[in-house]
Amino acid sequence: MPQSAHAVVTHRNQIPGIYLDLEPRPLSAFDDNPIFNENGAARFLGISAECVKKWRQRNQGPDYLQYGRGGPVRYELHALMAFRAANEVKVGARP
Repeated sequence: MPQSAHAVVTHRNQIPGIYLDLEPRPLSAFDDNPIFNENGAARFLGISAECVKKWRQRNQGPDYLQYGRGGPVRYELHALMAFRAANEVKVGARP
């Protein structure tokens, strides 16, 4: 039998490197002000979610978004960063 009748020719193409670098990117690559739920905000601030909830009930803590009366509460990254910066204590600074 002729070899060409049974031979299977396969071609492998090299994938260009530009396509190999495509990966899922974090949300921050698309949105510089993502929002967090109560647990995420608490974790960002280094406190408990219960503390965040109590602050909100007492009209304290970071600014937040609420989608409708009694709806879900969300915290913007910029608001969390501003709150954290406003509560920073400078060592050696006079009050």
